[in-house]
Amino acid sequence: MNIFRFQASAESNFLKRSSAPGAIRAWLVDMLCWPARFDDPRVEQEFTEDYGRRFADFRRAALVLGTLIWVCFGYWEISLARTSPVFQPYFSEIFTFRCAGALVAGIGIVLAFRLDFQRDTLAHWILLGGLAGMCLCLLVQTLLAPRPFNFTHFFVGFYLILFYQFGFLRLRAKATLMLTVCVIAVIVMAQLLTHAIESDNFAAGMFYLLNVAVLGHSVNVNAERHVRDRYVAVQALAQGNEALQRANAELAQKHRDLERARRDQETKSAALIALREQQREAAEQASRAKSRFLAAAAHDLRQPMHALNLFLAAADEALEARDVEASGKLIGEARKASVLTARLFNAVLDLSKLESGHVDPTYTSVDLNRVIEETIEQLAAFAQSRGVALRYGKTRNTPNTPNTQQKPAWVRTDADWMPRVLSNLIANGIKYADPSKVGGAAVIVGLVRMPNYVRVDVIDNGIGIAPEHWDSIFQPFVQIGNPERDREKGLGLGLSIVNAVVSLLEGHRLELKSIEGLGSRFSVRMPVAEPFALHDVEISPADPALSPAPSPSSLRGLYVLLVEDDSLVRASMEALFALWGVLFDSARSVAEFEALLQEIERVPDLVISDYRLPEMSSAHDVIRLLGEHFSRPVPCLVVTGEAGASTQGVLPERCVLSKPLSTDVLIARMLELTEASARV
Repeated sequence: MNIFRFQASAESNFLKRSSAPGAIRAWLVDMLCWPARFDDPRVEQEFTEDYGRRFADFRRAALVLGTLIWVCFGYWEISLARTSPVFQPYFSEIFTFRCAGALVAGIGIVLAFRLDFQRDTLAHWILLGGLAGMCLCLLVQTLLAPRPFNFTHFFVGFYLILFYQFGFLRLRAKATLMLTVCVIAVIVMAQLLTHAIESDNFAAGMFYLLNVAVLGHSVNVNAERHVRDRYVAVQALAQGNEALQRANAELAQKHRDLERARRDQETKSAALIALREQQREAAEQASRAKSRFLAAAAHDLRQPMHALNLFLAAADEALEARDVEASGKLIGEARKASVLTARLFNAVLDLSKLESGHVDPTYTSVDLNRVIEETIEQLAAFAQSRGVALRYGKTRNTPNTPNTQQKPAWVRTDADWMPRVLSNLIANGIKYADPSKVGGAAVIVGLVRMPNYVRVDVIDNGIGIAPEHWDSIFQPFVQIGNPERDREKGLGLGLSIVNAVVSLLEGHRLELKSIEGLGSRFSVRMPVAEPFALHDVEISPADPALSPAPSPSSLRGLYVLLVEDDSLVRASMEALFALWGVLFDSARSVAEFEALLQEIERVPDLVISDYRLPEMSSAHDVIRLLGEHFSRPVPCLVVTGEAGASTQGVLPERCVLSKPLSTDVLIARMLELTEASARV
């Protein structure tokens, strides 16, 4: 600020003058010249206001004290008139001006308490006016009084007025100096005109008066300079305090921010620790669940594989004994064990694919009414063999929807997985239906249409499920009422696959309601298909595993190229092709397959390939070579044992089969692909 610049410049000038040759003159100038104003008018105005406020009460007290002193001199004049016959004739006129001076001082006191005396300018006008009036009254008294009283008793009063003016009223140095000069000039002019005081006394009195004026002015100058310096220091201190307060406020705010950040960090750390603990617990639970799953899967796989080995060993001994009939029966039993093993492998593989995220659902518009009818038709024989009445409750509608039984129920779902969900639910109901109930065992499938969704209900009158088992039945290999793990009652994976599929599909929901001893109802909700999607409808074809077994004779004469690196699998496939009358050539790698393409003279009807092949190759390379070698498309069927194998964007989902698979499924899929290719 400007006050700091003023202070710095003053100190700099002072140091320069103190080191200059005219040091004494500089000291006199500093002592007698009134302080300069601040450079900034605003700062000067603030200083003036502060000056007036600070000394207002002091000035009032000094004004009252000066008035009392003035009045006391009146008592002294009365005493002098009583004792001095020389002074007595002049007393009345002299005392009149004493009273006039007291009146002027009294007016000043009234104005000091009535007006805004804190304003420095107004205070100066009141005080300087009062001093001028009192000096005038004292001058008249000096001129009226006889010699030597005019000098010894009245002229010396000017010394008191100057002491009072310079020392008590805290007036500005410039103003007091101007008033002092004017008073001395008036005194000198009055003496020159009247010669009221003896010349020697007047000269001595003026000498002392001038000394009092010079000393008083010097004291006044230094007092004002001290006040200005103190004001600068106070302002600097105030600004420093303000800066310190702002810094303290900023520091306090930063401290609060740091404290808040620390608490947030502690909260986040605690949340991260809790999340890590939850993740660790979840990982441990998942690991334990996976271990239980693998243990259960290994146990269930050992049973049919063990039976398969024993049946084959018994059949081998029967053949050695030339008992053809017994060996045929044993081979049939071995085939049943093999089919059960394949079913269990495929179920475990499907569940693994669903839980590992390797399944990417393909949404399309499906007529749910038709899918239910086809599924019931496929399971009718199974239900009949178990003595279960399987019925399809015709479509139920909301109250505002007319009952049109033939109207399709279009839903947005995956056309491959949804039929398997319904098949598992219905087959599960058939297995647990209770034939001892009145009316016999029964499973009813119902369809409920709602404005935004369609619900399929599968209701059975079986053993029911206790509430404490509602969550556990969706776990792998959990079967209520089958503690001995009888495979004739199912694999224990159907509901796990249903739950995994429904959880994967967007907008689908699985519900369970069951009463122990009365039966259960499983419900699946599916979103209604958008109207614009109904023109592009895909209907899930019947599952070959549930369809009537196709005849291998239908494959006779087909030419198939087989790409398989596993020698045992390749030999078994070649043996089947030879028995079915299928013409074939085989290769163990992509390089051999490429060389084989250069040698064959006939376009193959079908190519069957494993997904993962030697030398970091895959079925994608087989499909690429087919496209490069033949001008027309050749159907390709990928048979793989990998859960993560994907031909998305290259082959349709139905062109991929998982190992192990039954011969019925293989025959059905081979016929489907070759017939579709022939139509093209």
